[in-house]
Amino acid sequence: MSRLLEIGQLTKRFGGVVALDEVSLSVDEGEIVGLIGPNGAGKTTLFNCVTGVLRPDHGVVQFGRTSQESLIGLAAHEVVQRGLARTFQNIRLFSSMSVLEHVIIGTYTRTHAGLWSAALLTREARREEQWARDRAMGLLEFVGLDQRADEVAGNLPFGLRRRLEIARALAADPSLLLLDEPAAGLNPTEKQSLLQLIAHLKDQGLSILLIEHDMQVVMPISHRVIVLDYGKKIADGPPNAIQADPLVIEAYLGKAPS
Repeated sequence: MSRLLEIGQLTKRFGGVVALDEVSLSVDEGEIVGLIGPNGAGKTTLFNCVTGVLRPDHGVVQFGRTSQESLIGLAAHEVVQRGLARTFQNIRLFSSMSVLEHVIIGTYTRTHAGLWSAALLTREARREEQWARDRAMGLLEFVGLDQRADEVAGNLPFGLRRRLEIARALAADPSLLLLDEPAAGLNPTEKQSLLQLIAHLKDQGLSILLIEHDMQVVMPISHRVIVLDYGKKIADGPPNAIQADPLVIEAYLGKAPS
């Protein structure tokens, strides 16, 4: 497998707090990597630094299939255009827009018609509009929401909103998908359904970097698991080795009294 994402010595400070302390990690093409750690370990901060939401104080973020390009300093939409999309820990949907409209929005980084073409409904704009609609409907079918395309997104049950957010991220045609706690708030049945969806994405060769607190979700589907604690990487390896790692056990359960 070829290297897709390379993060080196990534550091981010908020005043006197070091949220990320020289974190280095990688994701290979076709790989699912779980990113775990206690609350406040720096997981979402790492996502924000990679995707252009935050600018790190120090470090390297290189991304690309054929040639590696630095993502440092790029705006969030520029990161998406280069093939990296994400979901958020707190679902970010427009409650008054339809399910279909949400996914169509996700296709806009892959369209080329300019403002005037769209305003004048040129042939190119009409062709791209139809392409975006067709792609959005195909993704809704993939995540099991095609029968609810015309519903208002705010009326969806919580578990289906998670699926919609994934569909919207997929609309940008990413080569790497970052999922920030996709199982948060889901019941056991919804979690099993989510695992099946991620397995389908894996079968299609999509690379995934996954933040998740639920070990029953992250361990079965990850090729590797990386552990952060207080902004530092303390472990990186296959799931069975991570589960037995004394440093990981201590981070989650606390140091046993001597």
